[in-house]
Amino acid sequence: MVKKLLWLGSAATLAFSLAACSEVSSNEDVPKNHTEEQSTETVEETAAAEPEQEKAEESKSEMEEPVVDDEQKGMAIDTLKEIVKNAESGIVYRFSDGFQVGKATRDEVYAAIGEPEEQVDEFDFYHGSMGNASYQIAYDKNDVMEEARYFGTNVERQTNLGGITKKDLLEHVGEPAEERKIPATGETNLVYHAGDYELQFVLAKDGTTDHVNLLKSK
Repeated sequence: MVKKLLWLGSAATLAFSLAACSEVSSNEDVPKNHTEEQSTETVEETAAAEPEQEKAEESKSEMEEPVVDDEQKGMAIDTLKEIVKNAESGIVYRFSDGFQVGKATRDEVYAAIGEPEEQVDEFDFYHGSMGNASYQIAYDKNDVMEEARYFGTNVERQTNLGGITKKDLLEHVGEPAEERKIPATGETNLVYHAGDYELQFVLAKDGTTDHVNLLKSK
């Protein structure tokens, strides 16, 4: 009787062990569930979308105007006011010894600052460096200064012309006497009358001032 009970116990233990092994084997063959597959696809889709998102952000960034803080804007407005004030007397803004359009001669300019580094059409071109501004100067047939162009600086430009927009001109100078479009460059020329002189603010495509022209009114 005892032998029979031992035999029955051994058989039960063996059956339990076989059932456990079968369950483990069955679990190993189960494929990934739908959630795992969906998660993998989502990661791949996100990775593929990232380059497109980066391109969109870069394009948006290129279209934005340069950032100008309050201190830089204040300096730019001070520059604007001084340009306008000097223009009323025909003085070229910060160009050597305060040369005046319609009075200064080529010889006087050359004696004071030397000959230009370059000739651009009828203009003498003085290139700025180390924070100094660039200028173009044109003379009439008698070698008298006829027109001066101020291009501002490349270093910290947002503190001068790069910080002056059309909104600033309207607020601090007023409505222009004339607004001209320049199809060849996509620029806009806002023309003001300052005493006996004409003061032109040429705005670039980004809305900031590219350069300023000063000449005698016709």
